[in-house]
Amino acid sequence: MAPEICVEVKSSVTTLEEMEFKRNLYLEAQALEVWLCNEQGQIKFYNEQGELEQSLLVPKFPKQIKR
Repeated sequence: MAPEICVEVKSSVTTLEEMEFKRNLYLEAQALEVWLCNEQGQIKFYNEQGELEQSLLVPKFPKQIKR
């Protein structure tokens, strides 16, 4: 069983396909949300219905992480 929120951060060696594969694995393991962060700090939020405008569990979490 997965945590409620799973976060995956893309690195220079991680492909988009790998990120999507991991997202699906987390959701299959019953994560409520999966957050994917790219190398520029932009975050996309997903649940079992698909991409979300924002996190439903932590609605005030920013879509962009400042570096």
